[in-house]
Amino acid sequence: MNSETYQRRYTVPSLKNAMATVAGRIVGVHEACAAVPKIGSRDFDQLVDSIKEHGLLRPIEIDSDRRLIDGRSRLQACVVAKVPIGEKDIVVTEADPVAIARSNNSRRHLTKDQKAMEAERLLRHEEALAAQRKAEGGKKGRQSKQRSPGTDSVPSEAVPKKRQPRAKDKVAAATGVSREKLTVAAKVRKADPKIAEMVEQGDLTLEDAAKKTGVVPKKRIKPSIVKPVTQDARNKPAKSKLTATPFPWQDEFTEITDTPDGLRTLRCPHATFYIHKTEAITGVVMPDADGWWWYAGTEEDQGNVSLREQAEKCLLECLSANANGKR
Repeated sequence: MNSETYQRRYTVPSLKNAMATVAGRIVGVHEACAAVPKIGSRDFDQLVDSIKEHGLLRPIEIDSDRRLIDGRSRLQACVVAKVPIGEKDIVVTEADPVAIARSNNSRRHLTKDQKAMEAERLLRHEEALAAQRKAEGGKKGRQSKQRSPGTDSVPSEAVPKKRQPRAKDKVAAATGVSREKLTVAAKVRKADPKIAEMVEQGDLTLEDAAKKTGVVPKKRIKPSIVKPVTQDARNKPAKSKLTATPFPWQDEFTEITDTPDGLRTLRCPHATFYIHKTEAITGVVMPDADGWWWYAGTEEDQGNVSLREQAEKCLLECLSANANGKR
């Protein structure tokens, strides 16, 4: 519902103030519940009217830690309607909070922009967990260094673990919201939380919110047509280094880049692959324990650097040298 065509009749109290009215029976909000978008202005007004007339028909659910699982809007509507919440109106449930959140989402006709804001909430939660894991890993690493010298065995904490997917990739894959839209949603919330809340409630589109906050989405580069390499061109030595040119195709997770030299680059979230269309030239860049490892086919043509861009640059320089016959 557009804010110009519907004016809310009731002001939604903050969840903190609403929880304060139940005398400590609710002390927090489960992250799954917090990730569910708030209902729209019209729906909230109708909920207040219903509670005024019929009372609270469905109890508010919490977990054993007294965290809110379901009933956020009902709790806030009771405060507005000035309907007291009795002992039996708050119940402890052992149901899966994530399952309840999914059920709530399925009952609501969420727009794509609302789903994007919901995914952005999940992204912040995943990023917080990732930061916590990183801090715990750093602490274990420091503890392992303090072990007495001369020990032949390697502590289990020091063994490099498989790199976890990045939070944005994980949330994008789980929710179906593109990385690009997640980025815009995060920037809008950071720029103006109130405008982000309007998108959550369906009162504003994400595009309009981006304009209001000055957030400019990253523009996609138009596809370019790469001409096939002729036989004459194959016989001519390369005159310049192999460098990336505007890519002819991409989606949210993959970029395919062609160069006039015949090199094709496929860049994924966690690896970059290089292959020549006609020559035996291949390479790969992949995450390593402490950085990025690049490999161009031999023991001499490989290395490890801290940044992915550095690894790609080193590999391209190596491939260029091989193509020019300098190695």
